Amino acid sequence: MSQDNRLTSPGSTLLNIGRPALPDGPGASAGTVRSRSAPGRPAASEPSWGRVLATTIKLWVLRARRWQAVAVVAAVAAVTVAALALSGVFAGTAAPAARARAAGTPSPAKAVPPRTAAPQPSAAQTAAAAWIAGQLSSDAIIACDPAMCALLQAQGVTAGRLMPLTPGSPDPHGATVVVTSSSAAEAYAPAVIASFGSGAARIYVRATEPGGAAAYETALRADLAARMSAGSQLLRNNQIRFTARDAAQLRAGEVDARLLATLAALSSQYSFSVTAFGDASPGAAVLYREVTINGASKNLTSALALVKAQVPPYLPAQVALVPPAGLSIEFAAPSPLGLLTAVLDRATR
Repeated sequence: MSQDNRLTSPGSTLLNIGRPALPDGPGASAGTVRSRSAPGRPAASEPSWGRVLATTIKLWVLRARRWQAVAVVAAVAAVTVAALALSGVFAGTAAPAARARAAGTPSPAKAVPPRTAAPQPSAAQTAAAAWIAGQLSSDAIIACDPAMCALLQAQGVTAGRLMPLTPGSPDPHGATVVVTSSSAAEAYAPAVIASFGSGAARIYVRATEPGGAAAYETALRADLAARMSAGSQLLRNNQIRFTARDAAQLRAGEVDARLLATLAALSSQYSFSVTAFGDASPGAAVLYREVTINGASKNLTSALALVKAQVPPYLPAQVALVPPAGLSIEFAAPSPLGLLTAVLDRATR
């Protein structure tokens, strides 16, 4: 083994046993060793190889006895320490498990805290999550507490659309809606677009308004006037037939502005009748976002293609043919404000 790969124990001693000196000069014999004497002193008689060998063996024996004595002392000390530990002399420093084993008793099991099961969602939370996933606009940002956010993800809402709320967090700027059971959200989310459950467990889905409650009220009044005016104009359109109930809802401004614009666009090419306005927003008085119209089958097929070709905000969330001769159109929540206001302002100038 080379020197680089040799392993030595810490504290080990390397014993160097000297070789006899080689014979000096050609006249020296193999049995003698020439030694250098100090000048003026007679040369001492050289020991024989037998005496050198005897002296070397004696040194080995002495060293072996010394290391043997050290090993015996170390072994005795180790046995003594073990005996003292077992007898409890070192009870103050020994590990509890070692003392327990020495006493013949089993060591106590390590206590493992029980896992706390996640609370089961309430019926109101489950219903709210399902409604939001099915009715809310696909680009809406949703502010929600961690439990509701988890339910929404389970319903297929992507994490990128969720804005987790924490206690004491500031207003969720940038959120489209806020899902909460607290009334504190009224300051920045004044419009309730759906609610689920009752009492303290009630869940509200609220639409936000960047300007706060005062700005929302102002925009709501202006939008109501625009919807009432547009509804009255549709009632004078000979291409569309309404039931008495539908006509009353139009006059009251209860129909979503996107539906009003869609009906007006379709009436420019087709003749049809409106069978019903509808909404799918439980627990809140909101605008009607759904309509079903009846007409000639070929006209409805063309109308379907026309509606599907629209762009937001006039692209419906759902549109489909309804047997035997109907077309269903549904827009997503929440209903935007101000879509018709600018149009009416330009028309009155």
